[in-house]
Amino acid sequence: MTNIRFLNGLNTIGANIAEISTQSSRVITDFGMAVDFKIGTSQSLIEKHVLPDVPELFGDKQEQIKEYKDEAIFITHLHLDHTSALAYLKSDIPVYLSRPSYKLYRSLVKQGLGLALNVNFKIFDFEVPVKIGDLTVTAYQSDHDILGAAAFLIEDGKHAFGQSGDVRLSGSHRSAVDKWMNLFKQRNLDLLMLEATSFSFEDDNSLNGQGDNEVNVESKCLEDFKRILNKHKNLTVINPYSRDIERLLQMNKVANHLNRPIVWEPQYAHVISEFSLEEPIFVLDDGNLGLKGIAGLIPVSLLTIMNNLNHFCLQNSFENLDILMNFNKFIYLHCNGAPLGDYDPHYQTLKSFLENKRIELIDIGVSGHATKAEICEVARTVAAKKTAFWHSFDPDAAVNALKNSGLQFLRPSYTEIYRFK
Repeated sequence: MTNIRFLNGLNTIGANIAEISTQSSRVITDFGMAVDFKIGTSQSLIEKHVLPDVPELFGDKQEQIKEYKDEAIFITHLHLDHTSALAYLKSDIPVYLSRPSYKLYRSLVKQGLGLALNVNFKIFDFEVPVKIGDLTVTAYQSDHDILGAAAFLIEDGKHAFGQSGDVRLSGSHRSAVDKWMNLFKQRNLDLLMLEATSFSFEDDNSLNGQGDNEVNVESKCLEDFKRILNKHKNLTVINPYSRDIERLLQMNKVANHLNRPIVWEPQYAHVISEFSLEEPIFVLDDGNLGLKGIAGLIPVSLLTIMNNLNHFCLQNSFENLDILMNFNKFIYLHCNGAPLGDYDPHYQTLKSFLENKRIELIDIGVSGHATKAEICEVARTVAAKKTAFWHSFDPDAAVNALKNSGLQFLRPSYTEIYRFK
C-alpha cells in the first residue's frame, strides 16, 4: 500500500509539499516555505504550517528515528517557495535537483545570490528513473521561469502519481510540457497534483482560453524590451530576476544586437557567463563592487555610462538602488526582479524613489505560471483518476471551473492520509 500526505501548500502560493510513502520507502516532493514565513523553532513553524510536518527531519540527528529504509526529497525547481525549508533540514536525507538546477544553485551561491545549504545534494537527469526503495521517480523537463524546472512521475509498481511543479503552456518549452502531459495520460495516473496559482486572483485571465495558449510570453517580454530600446534613446535601467537565466541571456543578446549593451552588476555578469559566453557580457565597474576574476567580461564604469546615456542599458538590483542617484533621466523596466509587487513593502520604496525622480516605471515582466485556461487544459489532457489542486489561495475555484469536465477531484486536507492499495 502507498500513502500520500499533503504536508503544506494547500491554500498558499508556494510551499506545496507532499509525502508519498510505503512501509519502507518515502519520497517528499519540494521543500519550501511561503513568502510570509516567520522565524521560530522548527516545532512552532510546523504548527503554523510554515514547515512541513516531518519533525524527524528537523531535530537533533542523535535523536532521529529512522522510520524509512529508503527516502529522498525531490525538488521541482530552485525557487525559494520550493526550497527554503531546506535551510532548517538537520537530516542527511538525499535532496535531488535536476542537473541544470544544481549548476544554477552552485553559481548563485558562489556569487552571493543564494544561500549555501548544508544538505546532501544528489542530481537527477530528465527521463532517467531514480529508485528510492519501493518507489521510482522519473523527472521530465517542464516550463517555468527558471532553469531546470521539472514535473515528477512517482510510481510504486502498481500506482502512478504526478506532480506538475510550477508550469505554464505559454513559455519557450511548450513541447516539453506536452510530452509529460501526454505521458502522464498514458500512465492513467491515480492522482495528479497540479498547481493552480492563477485561480488565486479574480482579475486574472478568463477561462475561454482564446489566444491564451498562442502567446509565447517569453517572446512577448523580449519583443517589449526590443521595442522600448528602439523607442527610447535615454538610458534604460532593467530589473530582471537573477534565477531566470534563459531570459537574462536572451535580453543580453537582444541588447547587444541593438548596440545598447546591458551593463550587468558583477554577480549577475558572473552567473550569466557560466551559462554562455556566446555574446559579449559587460560588467559594471563603479570602483566599489570590484572586478576580481572577470576574465572574459568587458568592464564599464559609471562615468562611461553617464557620458553615453543613449548607448547602454544598466541592470540594477533593488539593493543597489542608490546607484541610480547618479542619473537624472532614464526609464526603468521592471522584469520580475525584486521587489515584485505591492505585497512587498520594498515595492512602495521603489515606486516612491522613481516618482521623486520623475522616472517612468514600465513593467515588462511575464508570469511563470499557467493561466486559468492552461491549468484546465493540463487537467483535461492528463485526465487522471483524481486531480488535486494546490499552490493557490483558492484551489476550489479551479475545481469549480472544471465541474462539467467529467474529471474527478481530490480536495486534500492536512489531517487525512490518502491510501492507495
